[in-house]
Amino acid sequence: MDQLKNNRIRKAFVLGASGYLGSHLVDELIKRGINTSVLVHKSPIKEQNQQVKAVRGSLDEFDWKRLENDLPDIIFHSARMSGNNKKTRSKQAIRNAESNQRLIKWLKTLATPPLLVYVSGTLVYGSHGNAQVDESVKPDPISFQREYFKAEKPILNSQNSGELPVVIVRPSWILGQGSWFKAFYLDYMKRKAKVPLYGKGENFMAFIHASDCAAMMVHAATYGTPGSILNLYSYPAITQHEFASIISMQTRLPIQKIPLSWLRFRFDKAVSEALSFNLKLSTNHQELWEKYQPYYPTIETCIGKVLN
Repeated sequence: MDQLKNNRIRKAFVLGASGYLGSHLVDELIKRGINTSVLVHKSPIKEQNQQVKAVRGSLDEFDWKRLENDLPDIIFHSARMSGNNKKTRSKQAIRNAESNQRLIKWLKTLATPPLLVYVSGTLVYGSHGNAQVDESVKPDPISFQREYFKAEKPILNSQNSGELPVVIVRPSWILGQGSWFKAFYLDYMKRKAKVPLYGKGENFMAFIHASDCAAMMVHAATYGTPGSILNLYSYPAITQHEFASIISMQTRLPIQKIPLSWLRFRFDKAVSEALSFNLKLSTNHQELWEKYQPYYPTIETCIGKVLN
């Protein structure tokens, strides 16, 4: 695949636009004046804007030929049917994989298929202690990704074959006022007036604000190389204890240690594994990000934005 050199995005189609990351992505596309359409199933999109066209359908049943009269330049895929335990996650992973295979089958029928930007995650790498982990490291899925990685395999296989223009992005911990940070930090702080520290807190974590994650996805689609896997993060990895300490300093709340056994009892093993997951994320694509200007250049400003 040839490198995309300032590939101007005119039209984008977003899967998962009503989700946590997808809603920020739609905001970013609108901000840039990009003609944006989204696939909407049950949940309405956040942004009611005349630039956003809602197309009704579900990921596993949508007739992709409906897009052929007005093909997008880019398809951003951040959609996933999820489950709340190992059994339901395994079931949904099969549905996700089948849905992704349907999408790939359609894309292969097109003379000039749009670029597919697929959102994965860094849990696919597994824990690696103090080693720096870049995009060349082979997947060793942990936690939720033990099941959900099955859905990524059809995308990964089509990328490896070179048959389709595909970029896979693997964001680090995405910070914002929703998703995991709300469930395991903001809600706990509101109830207990304390900052939680899960386990020993020695595990390394890399972070990115949801707005920066969305903007980096658009940047990757504009300047990146089809066939790439891109780790998305904004700051060098810090320990969970350092993360909790920054929150504690900004909120003036004390830190409270919470044993991982409590997470396993209250939720399940996957949650415990995710919050004790140890990864020093790095990248082989420094030159791609030299042109990118982050919204939140430091971890302190990022956390401050989320808390305020």
